[in-house]
Amino acid sequence: MPKAGNSVAEYEDAHWPRQSSNSTGLVHLAVADGATETSFSGLWAKLLVSAYGRGRLAESSWDADLGKFRRVWQRAVGQKPLPWYAEEKLRLGAFSSLTGVTLFPPAQLDADGGEFQTLSIGDSCVFQVREGRLIWSFPFTAAEEFNSRPLLISSLDRGPDHEVAAQRVIGVWQPGDVFLLMTDALACWALRLLESGANPFALIQSVETPEAFAAFIAQQRDSMNAEGIPLLKNDDVTLVILVAE
Repeated sequence: MPKAGNSVAEYEDAHWPRQSSNSTGLVHLAVADGATETSFSGLWAKLLVSAYGRGRLAESSWDADLGKFRRVWQRAVGQKPLPWYAEEKLRLGAFSSLTGVTLFPPAQLDADGGEFQTLSIGDSCVFQVREGRLIWSFPFTAAEEFNSRPLLISSLDRGPDHEVAAQRVIGVWQPGDVFLLMTDALACWALRLLESGANPFALIQSVETPEAFAAFIAQQRDSMNAEGIPLLKNDDVTLVILVAE
């Protein structure tokens, strides 16, 4: 969902996969949040989730792989005619978060579950829920960890001193586990609700259609807490859900 008042064309988040699917093999999930104040950040976010989703951002060759997609971004934006002030802004590059999860199938046919790996740069989050209860979140575990200046991936090679290292975690999944990937606004909302004693995951999983999701997001943006602050910040919102079986 784009920000309230914005068109779909102004949405600068991205997600992988691009449509619902079933898989019995290796599964890649990803969300990314392009920084609004930079140029063509939505395109950069799409390139990052596509690269991760297609298995083209390997840990062993991260810098080289990232360089390939930086060049794709530069070629794409270089073909667009822009006014001089937009050209100046473009030279600063685009920035985006990226959070990805890779689930591996069971090592043996009779195994009860398998392994997963996650990586994250920035403030998009993944939640692992079992039997309706949160068992793990990454990279943030509290709403207070969100701020207005997260570490992000640049679309330009700014040199080794400016590169941001990805945080990585390995875990295990069981049949029935639910993985929810969220960009920052929705992730912060979920953690705030958890801290208040509510269960945001039950609310989210009750939403089953795009129309219901749009209505749900609008309702949360319009609802206020005790201090008169909206429960959900008016920002681009992206959610990817996987049920492991």
